[in-house]
Amino acid sequence: MMNMLNMPDEIARLRAGHTPAFEQIIRTHNQRLFRLARAILRDAFEAEDVVQEAYIKVFSDLDSFAEVTDPGAWLARVTTNLALSRLRQKKRNARLIDSLKIELPTGASLMTAETQTAQTQIRHLLEREIDALPDGFREVFVLRLVEDLSVSETAEVLGISPQTVKSRLNRARAKIQHAIKAQLTVASLQVFPFAGVHCDRITANTLQQLKAAGIT
Repeated sequence: MMNMLNMPDEIARLRAGHTPAFEQIIRTHNQRLFRLARAILRDAFEAEDVVQEAYIKVFSDLDSFAEVTDPGAWLARVTTNLALSRLRQKKRNARLIDSLKIELPTGASLMTAETQTAQTQIRHLLEREIDALPDGFREVFVLRLVEDLSVSETAEVLGISPQTVKSRLNRARAKIQHAIKAQLTVASLQVFPFAGVHCDRITANTLQQLKAAGIT
């Protein structure tokens, strides 16, 4: 386990892109970080994703990591912040889905806990469709339904009339509802049920991302 005594040596190995050094740190802290992220998000798949994101974030800034006296606590703090940020985004996405009156497809494969994964995929569809909205409509949609500004606040920010805000929002909402519902089928939702060993998957995925980023 890495500690204050061998931290400089570990940093040197990390800077040299020594893959076993990264793997040692990852396997040492995987269980704690996964449990932490899982407790916040209540979703195993997203917890793995957050833990991987935490490792990439820390390993991408080795200068800051070199100043850390307790790597475990530092990784836990980064993981917690990322998980809480994702949780806030999930709640915001849920409100957005509700406001658009989008219904999840029925079927055994999309019930109970896996509904969260379906919502994650709807978020990706939403992001794509929001980006595709025309200028002027996209800003209104984001300010009203994503940032939750009032009609008058949105009008003031964009320098348009409240009536224009309402009109553009209605048209943007209708466009996105149509696009999402057209794509939202059981076949198009790739549900990722949890399976396998957490540690091995997190380790393999993180090392692959580190290699792709040129860190190892």
